[in-house]
Amino acid sequence: MNKLNLAKKKIAMMMENGFNEAEFITLQKAIMAKHAQSKIISSHYGLIYGNQKTDKGISYAVDNILSETLAIDYDCLIIVGGAEHIETLSEEPHAIRLIRAFLRENMPILFVSEGSKLLDDIGDTRFSAVSYNEEMIAKSDSVFWSVKGQSLSLIFTEFFKTVCAGKMIKKANNGVAA
Repeated sequence: MNKLNLAKKKIAMMMENGFNEAEFITLQKAIMAKHAQSKIISSHYGLIYGNQKTDKGISYAVDNILSETLAIDYDCLIIVGGAEHIETLSEEPHAIRLIRAFLRENMPILFVSEGSKLLDDIGDTRFSAVSYNEEMIAKSDSVFWSVKGQSLSLIFTEFFKTVCAGKMIKKANNGVAA
């Protein structure tokens, strides 16, 4: 697959204040290496911060808001860890709607560290038997979980293979995701 085709891959990164900035930066580098496009989606326009309590780190501009985002707009979804941001997302109905749409349409999702708690919040138990201390990565269908948030570049490479393969499957099925 050439760079032109890879650049057409649209990656949604669902984020709120309090996200794990180190995980985000690692994934951004991996996404850039694949010449893909990522967009930050959040419950509000403006800026989001990795750790607003310490005022350390960088602020990031939100590209799209959750209430106006559809799964069909993207090829995959990534949710990094960070206890504060996961807690906020778990209470955001549009975040839950979007995750369910990705799951329903069997579109690739990468959860990093605490991000998998969102699956529990919607009643998806696919990773409930996975021990947080023993595994590095868990995979079920097109859903990936980087259990400890380590080796993200390698895990993203495997995830991105599914994203590239999924585009062909999605065209064949002509699925519609809300």
